[in-house]
Amino acid sequence: SSGINAEYGLHANLYQCERIIFGGFFIRGKKATMHTISYAINYWSKGSVQALFLRHEGYLGAVGAYMKGAEAKESVGKNYGENFAFSDSFEGNEVMSKALEFLELDRLDQPLVKFPLLSPAEYQADLIDLTLDTAARHYWLDIFKDGLDRFCKVIRDGESNRNHIDRRISFFKKKFLECLALLRKNPFAYGILTVRTLLDCREQFLAEFDFYDPYLKFKQEENAAALAALPERLEVLRMLPWEERQTELIRGILGGNIFDWGSSAVVKLNESKQIDFAEACRMVQTRPWFVDHLEHWVKRLRRKPIRKMVLFVDNSGADVVLGVVPFVVEMLRMGSEVVLAANSRPALNDITSHELRVLLTQVAPLAPSIGEASASGRLRVVENGSGSPCLDLSRVSQQVADECVDCDLIVIEGMGRAVHTNFNCTFERESLKLAVIKNKWLCDKFNCPMFAAVCKYEVPDSQ
Repeated sequence: SSGINAEYGLHANLYQCERIIFGGFFIRGKKATMHTISYAINYWSKGSVQALFLRHEGYLGAVGAYMKGAEAKESVGKNYGENFAFSDSFEGNEVMSKALEFLELDRLDQPLVKFPLLSPAEYQADLIDLTLDTAARHYWLDIFKDGLDRFCKVIRDGESNRNHIDRRISFFKKKFLECLALLRKNPFAYGILTVRTLLDCREQFLAEFDFYDPYLKFKQEENAAALAALPERLEVLRMLPWEERQTELIRGILGGNIFDWGSSAVVKLNESKQIDFAEACRMVQTRPWFVDHLEHWVKRLRRKPIRKMVLFVDNSGADVVLGVVPFVVEMLRMGSEVVLAANSRPALNDITSHELRVLLTQVAPLAPSIGEASASGRLRVVENGSGSPCLDLSRVSQQVADECVDCDLIVIEGMGRAVHTNFNCTFERESLKLAVIKNKWLCDKFNCPMFAAVCKYEVPDSQ
């Protein structure tokens, strides 16, 4: 093993490879062999090369042949994602690995590409790798497990398809608990484990038991309530002096971001009392915020107009209607072209691109500039290619990629998209990340209070 890996390491150094990928039945599930290979590669390369091992390597040729054939038949390439609800995990059996395992792939409804404006540094979407951080892993697995009954109650109350609903919920709960137990035992069972992959896995289990959009009812109710409050919100903002208005617009996005059904703290709070937008804004950390670049942002707006902005939106209801919409109205008033990127598929109470287009037609009578900009093309909605509460910029829709090529500013809103993912990533354009931290573990990690605010404005080195 040492001799073989010495040769692999020397070739990797010769060709400046940072990774060596191993496949084959002779190492499947054998921890001792994998450890020996990893240790030797690290030794011979002096830590510059990493050994990686394929899951489902027995299907590598079959999947490749299938995709090659599919490409030959279709003019547009397709992308695939692993369905963790039915694919086998890596179990790490040192005595004998399976002779046959299951791999299920979902064909996505559109091709996905890498976000074109990521800085040259290697992109890491996730803030924390839970396979490496034991304390964090146990915390998040407990969060998903302890909140499952509450989550299932929300599904039961909101799901429109009532056929065999109790049975479907029971199956979903059983299978997801089995998945969490497996990940507690083998955190690497499905590859790298992060908060994003846990959320995405839960969405896959929901879909397998025919829960396509269980939050639809709640999203519609929250949109209706927020639309009723929008005229007053716009009038309050209109009366403010320019600089004070810019501050209040950012504060409004942060306050709207409190309305997040993915946060167990917010769900518990809503059970005890119904919070409104004004109260949510008061809950946000008082300044100075945890990350407070507000003055830099306001100075940037004074310096010159933003020609084109792409904004990744988050939740339905007060978040998008009372937080994002007034911000968009202001940017349109200053002459900007605005592109709103929303989820392609449902996840929690996040708004989808289809829902956002419908919502903007309802907003238009209350904010005429929204209707005018939509009609002229200065305001557009695109789907981001995702069905996740987080945002993996290594796989976005071609629409988003095309719109971002000539933009001046990228805005990412929400804890899932701007903190759990993309918190440390940088872009080749100006960026603004806005979120409220609504999780105790994150607050402890960052040494900040609950509902701490993130207003992170960054300028690329080239500027």
